Amino acid sequence: MQSSERLITVMNGKRQNPKETDSMGLRQTEQKWTLIALYFVTILMRASFYITIAVIQSNSYLGGLTEWEIAGVVIVYPVTELATVSFFGSYSDKVGRRPIFIASLAMTGLAALLFSVTPSATYIYLFAIVFGLGAAAQVTTSLSIIADCSSEFNRARLMGYYDLSTLMGLAGGYGLGIILLEFGVLPTSILMAAAVTCFFAMVVSIGGIRETATAIHHDYRIMDLLRKVATDKRIQLMLPVYVPIISLYGLVITNAENIIEEHFSFTATDMIILFGMLGGALVLGIITMGHLSDHLMKRRPFIVVGLVGFGLLAYLLVAYAQDFEALWSIWPVLPALGFVAGSFPPAAMAYLTDVSDPESRGSTMGVYSIFFGSGMIIGPAIGAFSYQGFGIWGLGAAVAVLILIAVIGTYFMPEVHESPPAHQAPE
Repeated sequence: MQSSERLITVMNGKRQNPKETDSMGLRQTEQKWTLIALYFVTILMRASFYITIAVIQSNSYLGGLTEWEIAGVVIVYPVTELATVSFFGSYSDKVGRRPIFIASLAMTGLAALLFSVTPSATYIYLFAIVFGLGAAAQVTTSLSIIADCSSEFNRARLMGYYDLSTLMGLAGGYGLGIILLEFGVLPTSILMAAAVTCFFAMVVSIGGIRETATAIHHDYRIMDLLRKVATDKRIQLMLPVYVPIISLYGLVITNAENIIEEHFSFTATDMIILFGMLGGALVLGIITMGHLSDHLMKRRPFIVVGLVGFGLLAYLLVAYAQDFEALWSIWPVLPALGFVAGSFPPAAMAYLTDVSDPESRGSTMGVYSIFFGSGMIIGPAIGAFSYQGFGIWGLGAAVAVLILIAVIGTYFMPEVHESPPAHQAPE
């Protein structure tokens, strides 16, 4: 018998053979339906969240908020998320994932409802705080649930599906919000529909999501859990990798619109084709590379390859910004690099779960969310400095430096599954 067939892992107190998973990596138990419900609810929650953001940024909401008011909302909710996410993560280790996950949907729905009924912009910052609390509770418990339900044989795939669910909710929700506004639908009606969607997601989660924590320790102290995670050397070695990666996300997201409008010489049709091609390739890359990472039980090579692919893609787009006809002449390279870039999201999230301990997994996901929040602050700041001071090539240089730092940092991260697990059956 091959050693790979004898590998087993322990999940929720039960031994699991890798052959007991279906083609998606989901176990043939109730956990499969918990994960399917989680992905579905994530799409609904993120769509509700970003529909609300799209409406708030529009000129038709409360007669049009000022730039400072919009900036205040956009700043308050991520700062609130950053300040509370570690608490929610550790609290889920103490009381379980399910109650906090359900509460997160209630908070997000409540925030959307409050945004819809407020007669004045005076209270929007308070509603943004509720928004941030909901986001903090949702992301850390979602990642913890997936980590609880996964093994080293399917971890990257399951994390990849979560990334796709988040992306679908983000793009679909934000886009739908803009489209509905363009068709003249009232902002109040859109926000109420977003609130109803989130409350519906809460009902689905109540019926479809089961508790996944392997052990709930009501006597745990939250500060002890956080201290345990913060002093873990493996977590510390992730800092120079994950913060630059998230900073890269933040840099690209905040500067994409200005760069496209001011530097790229393509038509609306070209833009649809380009983003459709890159988006489809990225989705295929996340799915395929997640499967491959699990099959080879390696994370670091996929993180590095994905970063390099993203860097090359960014370089081509910047270099050919003024001459897109020349770029179209080598168009197969673009989806190929988009596909390769899809290798690092699932591998990076799987590595995070690999180094976490079941009893402090929520705390670990909370610390990761702090990495995420820090990167989303650092990235836009670096982008603004680079772009305003040195133009598009300065921005390209900042992207290259962030990728280089992350690649070098990956070299020092230990590969968790370098050798077969200790519980492998003897010869």
